[in-house]
Amino acid sequence: MFFTLLLVFSLSIFGESSNLAFLCMKRLEEIIKDVSLLTLGSLGNISLVQEVGKHVGSVVKSLGYDYYLIGPLDTLSIDDDDYFYRVHKSPYITADVYEKLALGIAVAGVIPVFDGRGQIDTNLVTSIITRRLTYPVLVEDEGKVNLLRTLGYDGVFIIQQRANTHSFLNGSFVRLYWNTPLQEVGELRKKLLLNSITYVSNGEIKVKVPFASSGVVVYSNEDYVLKEAKNVLENRIGPGRIPW
Repeated sequence: MFFTLLLVFSLSIFGESSNLAFLCMKRLEEIIKDVSLLTLGSLGNISLVQEVGKHVGSVVKSLGYDYYLIGPLDTLSIDDDDYFYRVHKSPYITADVYEKLALGIAVAGVIPVFDGRGQIDTNLVTSIITRRLTYPVLVEDEGKVNLLRTLGYDGVFIIQQRANTHSFLNGSFVRLYWNTPLQEVGELRKKLLLNSITYVSNGEIKVKVPFASSGVVVYSNEDYVLKEAKNVLENRIGPGRIPW
């Protein structure tokens, strides 16, 4: 809550727009191999998400960025173009994951940014507002700003000018001056991949198959993941939860 209040105060200061390559748009799975937003939505132990945020923030900070695009203001559905860029079908679970991910990122000295481009889930926006997670939002145009404001989202809006250049529609650039040491991610990655193993029903082990109707779904073909998936299949229960 401290970091949320601090960021809301800092980002509410109006100033001139900046055109900077300040926003890191690397996807989560580019930072932690095989770990996507959907992996986080499948975790049985959601408290691991804050550790993910800390690591992501540390990596982003080491690359020279001050802001990080954490994920879309949309929930998972069968007609999505990219299942791995969604957290969960539930707006409330998605908001919970975002809250923990954003806190970890902020602890590492990076400002989280929501992706408001494209389709949005109004229930997710409402849940985010209820949690007071009004971090900056990347939008495609001012029409989206008006929509989000109509829904009650009162925050800073960023618009993409070119491939790696963005500007503030309101507010101004803010830099957080603290950081956390970059840690080895191997053990955390292992915990995430094992804890997200999801039992659907009897069947086969399926690697990265969203909306599977049977079997066990895993997010990596690492030997230790497949070995544990076999145990889950035999025991008919796994640590992960179905996000679709």
